[in-house]
Order: sequence, then structure tokens, then C-alpha cells
Amino acid sequence: MKIGFIGFGEAAYCISIGLKGEGMRDIVAYDVMITHPEIGKVIEGRAAEAGVALLGSSAEVVQQADILFVAVPSSYAMDVCNDIYDHLKADQIYADVSASTPVVKEQVWNRVRDTGVLFVDAAMLGSLPLDKHKVPIMASGNGAAALSEVMTPYGMKITCASEKAGDASAIKLIRSIFMKGIAGLMLEMLQASEYYQVSDQVVKSVGNSLDGIAFQSHLDRLITGTAIHAKRRAAEIKGSIQLCGEAGIECPMTLASKNKHDLLDSYNFPEKFHGTQPKKWQEILSIMT
Repeated sequence: MKIGFIGFGEAAYCISIGLKGEGMRDIVAYDVMITHPEIGKVIEGRAAEAGVALLGSSAEVVQQADILFVAVPSSYAMDVCNDIYDHLKADQIYADVSASTPVVKEQVWNRVRDTGVLFVDAAMLGSLPLDKHKVPIMASGNGAAALSEVMTPYGMKITCASEKAGDASAIKLIRSIFMKGIAGLMLEMLQASEYYQVSDQVVKSVGNSLDGIAFQSHLDRLITGTAIHAKRRAAEIKGSIQLCGEAGIECPMTLASKNKHDLLDSYNFPEKFHGTQPKKWQEILSIMT
């Protein structure tokens, strides 16, 4: 079995170095930046370290690989697809690991489906430098199960979401709304707590509210409670914004939070639920959608 990478940046390098440790020796790659006087040297050094043979074109990689990983920036995913289309083979696994949107992944699949390839929308959900080839991958498409079957014995952690191209990327990008958003909120919280020299107490207090409780319970409690009490909580956040302003701290995430609370208030949830708090977050979303 031969693995091929189109694009040999951080993702391809980290996966390759991990697979080398699992005994995988037959890996080839091509990167358009190989001729760059500086970046090309980095690519060559990484390839040598990972035991990867660099080829002269993407077509050569496709012709040789049983499993093809397209690991390019999202803006180039469709261009690469068009470039390699004529060289694709039936039953070849084509895994697009770019951070493209679901629409782009569907476009790639629609372009290649008549070639007979097994297409995988592969979304990486962890840290490549830390996890390497064991980075959690959410996979969808008609080739998701095949990729999991072939690569799991080499330590790759692949979860099959569905047979629909785009679903895996949707999960990744929607997940990022929370994961990246909460990091921004944490930063604003810590900037303010450091200014007022109360970080230890703030961190401990938030931890007491969140630790040891299942995420599903947080969703139900916070979404339903916020919907019912949006007006009062928006007023409290207004005070938080004023506090940040007095400390000279920019707080775009906190401002956005107040705007979201104001939007929730416009639905008049207390009246809709007759003053009681619903139990599940789905009850709130069913009204908003």
C-alpha cells in the first residue's frame, strides 16, 4: 500500500512522521513550493526526516498512491481537484484534509464522483504537532469507512460521521464556533481579572460553576436559562463592558455576547414559556429557527 500527499506542509509532515513510527515506509508527496529557495529546503528536510519520497508533480503522486491525501490550503482544494482529475483511479481513496467549507467538499465530490474514487471529507479536530497521525479525524463521504478500515491499524483515529461529503467539515467548522469563541472569551476574562488583580478568585469561581458537570447539562442549563433571563443578563453584561472600558480593555467578544442576549430578549421567551424555564436547549432553538 502506498500513501501519497499533495501538499507537504505541517499536516502532511506530522501525519507522515507518525506513520513512519508505525512502520509505514511507502509514502510519496508533491508540494508546489518545492522550488521556493527557502520553503523548498524546509520541505526537503521534513521529507527526509519522515522518509517521504518527493515526486516532481501531483500527477505522479496520484498515479502511484493507493491512498491520496490532499493537504493544501482550503482556497486551493478545488484547483488541486481539477488538476489531478484526469489521473484519478477507480477505488482509489481520495481524502481531502483541507479546512474547506462543506460546500467546497461537496463540489470536490461532485467533480470526482464519476471517476469511481472513494472520496473522504476528512476534518482534523486536534493538534497535529502534538498528536501527529493520531490526531482525531472526523470523516464523511463514500470512502470514509474504507479510510478508517485501512488506516486504523496504523494508529490513525478516524470517526465516520456519514456517507455525505461535507458533513465532516460542517462538524469541524461548527465546533470551531465554540472552541475558538470560548478561547476569545477566556482571554477577555483574564485580561480584566488581571487588571483588577482578582484572577485566582475568578478562575476558581468559574471552575466551581463548570467543573465535573457533563457538557450536555451545561448546554441545557445555559441555553434555556439565558433565553428566559436574557433581559437581566444583558444588563449585567453591559456592566462588564463598562468595567472593561474603564480598564482600557477591548472586549469584542463580550460586546457580541450582549448583542446575542439582546436578540434573545426580542423573542420574549418568558411569555412563550409562561414564566417557566424549559428543560432542553432544543425547545429554545425550535422557536428561533
